[in-house]
Amino acid sequence: MIYHSIQDLLNLAKEYQIPLWEVVCRADMEERQVTKEQSFETMHRMYEAMKQADSAYDKDLKSASGLAGGDGEKLHCYNAAGKNIAGEYIGLVMEKAVKMGESNACMKRIVAAPTAGACGVIPAVFLAYQEYFRAEEQKMVEAMYLTAGIGAVIAENASIAGASGGCQAEIGSASAMAAAGLAYLQGGDDEQIVNAMAFALKNMLGLTCDPVCGLVEVPCIKRNSAGAVNAVTSAQMALAGICSAIAPDEVIDTMRRIGNALPACLKETSEGGLATTPSAQKVREKMDGEQ
Repeated sequence: MIYHSIQDLLNLAKEYQIPLWEVVCRADMEERQVTKEQSFETMHRMYEAMKQADSAYDKDLKSASGLAGGDGEKLHCYNAAGKNIAGEYIGLVMEKAVKMGESNACMKRIVAAPTAGACGVIPAVFLAYQEYFRAEEQKMVEAMYLTAGIGAVIAENASIAGASGGCQAEIGSASAMAAAGLAYLQGGDDEQIVNAMAFALKNMLGLTCDPVCGLVEVPCIKRNSAGAVNAVTSAQMALAGICSAIAPDEVIDTMRRIGNALPACLKETSEGGLATTPSAQKVREKMDGEQ
């Protein structure tokens, strides 16, 4: 069972009368020559690794640069104080996304989803969903297959690397993957699932990769939170029956074309964007002075 596009996924699901996640599962079974149980166990381990990374967050850890650490705890305290203005679920999503991004910066074990720089988006949306809505583990793993399938299509037809496509390829891809999975968790049909993906990626088009001092910390960590919230809003629009005017595969192709058009200074080189601001230069000078 081979797919190369979002439309392929839809066509295969219709042809075999199976859910989208099972198309991805069967493709994995064929590619790796494993049983359904073995495939499912592998995906379940990845989801469990996300859970472990979330539970292992250490509020006292700081990255070597000093730029990252402790902000996830600030969000937790803000939410716990009843000051949340975004709703309990969204507040939890934001908190978990920042915590995961900080854990990555502090060299903790995370799941690249699809990259280390975007590691907080999918776990934040999914773990918060299971915690808040008491979803079954089986359903969560099925949603993980959906994210994997969407990510594979994006990787094949565009990019998931900031160095080649800008941050739209990292946070944008992760947000699109999470939006599709969330739409599935909420009972969305196949069209709603892929529309959620299209909305999320469209909202992130043109996002530059401009890390301060070349570190996956500023602005990367906070972008995980933005990408996670974008996934939720995109899924909700799709579930409400709103359809993307641009076909999902065309959105992916557009991301590829925009990534190719971005200058090198905005693709992980730290030679443009936020990385060249006066504030960033001060951070660079401070770090150089400490070496």
